[in-house]
Amino acid sequence: METVEDDGGFLAPPSPLREARQPLHDGLNALQVAASAVTTAEPRFALASLDAALHYLNQRLLPACRAEESTLFVAVDGVTGVMNGCHVMKAQHTTIIRMAGDLAQVADAARASGGLAEYAKFLQPLLFGLYALCRAHLESEDEAYAGLLEAMLSESQQRALAASFSSASADGRNERG
Repeated sequence: METVEDDGGFLAPPSPLREARQPLHDGLNALQVAASAVTTAEPRFALASLDAALHYLNQRLLPACRAEESTLFVAVDGVTGVMNGCHVMKAQHTTIIRMAGDLAQVADAARASGGLAEYAKFLQPLLFGLYALCRAHLESEDEAYAGLLEAMLSESQQRALAASFSSASADGRNERG
């Protein structure tokens, strides 16, 4: 679990919201591993790493994106008094969803052909691109929105929001199978 330095220089445990979002950060590595594996690993290992990356996207990140829109972004709008104040992040969600769909299509084509070699030139940039976009997206949300919500909400409100986010993310995973 990541710790955060408080104003006094002491390490404090992360807020409930950051703790609920930590698995999103932890899973990013699957995208990097798959990007390297599609050009360097044996085909079965490359396919396994590609499956792990797709699993992270479909079972963790994309459900969390939908959950953010119905929980965290609503809370941000509430504390700022601005409607649709997170529209840039919503647009990034749309891009991430599209890129994840592109990745799934290329992965399916590679499987159907029986090899990754001819598809690696498409898979690797998609995987590295998704890694960069998702990392920047998550870090931006943490910096801008998590910090704002931590400053504006009580500890119990933060816990309730984190629980709502986690529940909505799990519901999204269940819907996707």
